Amino acid sequence: MKTDSPQCGSGWRYGYVDAAECAPRRNPREPRARRPEPSVQPARGSTKSGVALVAVITSIVILTVFVAELIENAATDLHVATAERDRVKAEYLAKSGINLTRLLIAQEPQIRAVVAPFYQMLTGRAPPQLNVWDFGDTLLAPFADYKTAKEGNDGSGINFNLMGGLHETGGTFEVITVPENAKININSPLFLSGTEASKSIAMQLFALLGGNQSPDSPYDPMFSQRDADGQFTTRLDIVSDVIDWWDYDEQRTVFDPGSKAIASGGSEDDVYSTFRDPYVVKNQPLDSLEELRMIRGIGDDFWATFVEPNPDDPRDRKVTIYGSGIVNVNLAPPDVLLSRLCSFVTDQPLCNNPAQQVSFITLFNTVRSVLPLALFSTPKDFVDFITGGGGGGARDLYTALTAFLGPESPLMMWTPMQIPADQRKQIEGRFLTEASILTIQSIGRVGKAQAKISVVVNFDKPWVPPPGVPGSLPALGVLHHYRVQ
Repeated sequence: MKTDSPQCGSGWRYGYVDAAECAPRRNPREPRARRPEPSVQPARGSTKSGVALVAVITSIVILTVFVAELIENAATDLHVATAERDRVKAEYLAKSGINLTRLLIAQEPQIRAVVAPFYQMLTGRAPPQLNVWDFGDTLLAPFADYKTAKEGNDGSGINFNLMGGLHETGGTFEVITVPENAKININSPLFLSGTEASKSIAMQLFALLGGNQSPDSPYDPMFSQRDADGQFTTRLDIVSDVIDWWDYDEQRTVFDPGSKAIASGGSEDDVYSTFRDPYVVKNQPLDSLEELRMIRGIGDDFWATFVEPNPDDPRDRKVTIYGSGIVNVNLAPPDVLLSRLCSFVTDQPLCNNPAQQVSFITLFNTVRSVLPLALFSTPKDFVDFITGGGGGGARDLYTALTAFLGPESPLMMWTPMQIPADQRKQIEGRFLTEASILTIQSIGRVGKAQAKISVVVNFDKPWVPPPGVPGSLPALGVLHHYRVQ
């Protein structure tokens, strides 16, 4: 039906005519009109779903950071606890090394009695004290490193499993023992006092610092430049300052090496009062090696040359504050022996000629490296050797070495000392063949942890307890100094 039919006016609305009959007809040439697309409305709740996703991702990130931090803190606590555990184990291993070494030294007389017949047969004389501490690492190996010692003795027939107290400890320890009377004592000597004590130390220290060889001494440059305090400190200044530190007066010590005389002049505190942080001289014996740093002129160069050439090995030290002033002829380095000898007789080629000193030092070091035995049974044997005599018997080491090496050997190119008869007994009294005060250094290691303990032990038989304290010398000695690093 056409749309212009009268029935299409309004009747279609009321159902008289089909609406399709009244729809306008489209001209086929006209383009079809595009039906408008309905607008898409977002589903209810979709915005809230996006926010929730962001919240979930953020929560996961926060939890990840929290868990990672928790794991890191737990791992750090574990490492700290492990390091602390290893440190404690290392410290107690070091203590074990100290105590076992003291026990070994205490048993030296029994060990000496066993080897005495063999030593007598080899040298023709009774054995002096044996330096058993030098073999401490070997003798204490089952305690220091059980696993390695057990593997090394598998073919020896020794069953470590049957030995009580031996087991794997998870660490090791290393022990170094040094007799203090093998060094030059620069502290107040035990058996001397007053001017005699000052003179004894002055002569020894002056000789050790190369004063008898100056101006050809290799140590001369050390005393010709400003020290750490900006002062020019000569060799004689250091000699005086060391003595002033422990003597009981307040006057400066003046030492004249030419006349071997000790005098006084001025105040010993004058130089110290000019420092940025002034202080006064102690006027008491030194209590530790570190206290030497307080003395004027003892800076890094002096320390690295005479006090601690190797901080990890106290055997390289040339000075001590724990000795009595009596030197061990079997253990002291040859330059220390010369310094002690030349404090008595200075007008000798062996004291003034550097070439002869080199020959003497090389001879001593060579003989000691070849013969792991004590060279002298008594101080008299040493004085006989240094004077080039001894009667030609079994005890005459000088004659034996001259015959073996030849008089033209570079090792024998030194002139024996001429010691007056009235000084001979005095010199012999300043040497001995036993060590009574020893420094024991023990280093315990567990994993990456390390602990070092240094102690000074007195085994001197004449030791007596302080006034009012009963008792006697313990079998394992008396501790003078104890330090944990």
